[in-house]
Amino acid sequence: MKQDIHKILLLTGSLIFAVVQNTAAQGEVDSSQGTIEKTKHWVLNGYLKDLQSIQFTDIKKKWTLDNLVHNRLDLHWYADSLWKIHVGVRNRLYYGESVPLYKQNKKLLGANNDFFDLSKTIVSGESFLLHSTVDRASVDFTKGKWQVTAGRQRINWGVNLVWNPNDIFNAYSYFDFDYEERPGTDAVRIQYYLNSTSSAELAYKPGKHSGETILAGLYRFNKGSYDIQLLSGMMNNDLVIGGGWSGTLGQTGFNGEITSFTPLKHFQLSKTILSASAGINYTFPNSLYLHGAYLLNSAGILHADSLTANLLLNNVSAKSLSPSRHSLFVESAFQFTPLIRGDLAGIINPSDGSFFASPFITFSLTNSMELLTGGQLFFGKMNSLYGGYEKIILLRFKWSF
Repeated sequence: MKQDIHKILLLTGSLIFAVVQNTAAQGEVDSSQGTIEKTKHWVLNGYLKDLQSIQFTDIKKKWTLDNLVHNRLDLHWYADSLWKIHVGVRNRLYYGESVPLYKQNKKLLGANNDFFDLSKTIVSGESFLLHSTVDRASVDFTKGKWQVTAGRQRINWGVNLVWNPNDIFNAYSYFDFDYEERPGTDAVRIQYYLNSTSSAELAYKPGKHSGETILAGLYRFNKGSYDIQLLSGMMNNDLVIGGGWSGTLGQTGFNGEITSFTPLKHFQLSKTILSASAGINYTFPNSLYLHGAYLLNSAGILHADSLTANLLLNNVSAKSLSPSRHSLFVESAFQFTPLIRGDLAGIINPSDGSFFASPFITFSLTNSMELLTGGQLFFGKMNSLYGGYEKIILLRFKWSF
């Protein structure tokens, strides 16, 4: 175990040192031409975050204290004008009272959407756990209008700002706010750019077991003030047909997605499940931002409860982005000063009246440092969708490099 820890620390320290060296080498002096930029064949960046959290059901009762130290490293290597390689690593050190829960349920460490297992718990104790994941590892070849990417990557087919029924390869949970890059998947993706506003692509994700394969194609084009996309293929054991749009209604942003999932075995249209979302957003001249969205899950239940639908397990898919049939999202944000931004978002389950609220304030300390404070607050009756969870107060420091 000690050897594993030493290896992780040595690798992390070496890469951070390389960032400093790379920054210093970005320019070189030429006596005849002055300072010129040196061509870089590789770029290394990332961040280091410390997230403190307090959980409680009643602020006057027991508090659960936890801490997460989160380091990310992204290496981009540009071999030449045609080839590039991307490797991304997440190193997370958990310590506190919730560590036993992470040991009991590994889904809390992240959804497993990968053909290859590149995640490992390096070392753990009674009150701490060090976990490392390679969530990006891809080779990209681009020539002319063609682009081919193979390996662990993010295939982003979503256009809605909250819920993405078109994101059939790597759907993500809105509650996992600290995972900014969002999950990827092991796949091969071929893209062909017809012109500046239209493209076609084909993607394939192999499955470890029968019924876990995804094969689909997508076509994007522009019509008037709207970007439109159409997709079709196979997701697990379902025939998938869908589409999405993004544009404006006057000065208001308008976007949405819809995808149908029909079982291929004993094919019946009556068994089709529909997942659809739509959203609008508007920014006032004084920087006030308003955003609303709606999600339909035709297979969702009207009386879900938090005991049967664990929202924190990150086990969402494009077919089931929420356990409830209807979901409403509202958000308001405001730039108080150039360095301070506030955001208040919420999700409502209209079937039982329970709701989730997420207030955050971000302080920009320097160009590379920020402080965020806020919470994830759940309200409702104990047998409602959002009623059975603890409230979480958060404080996060982030340094980007």
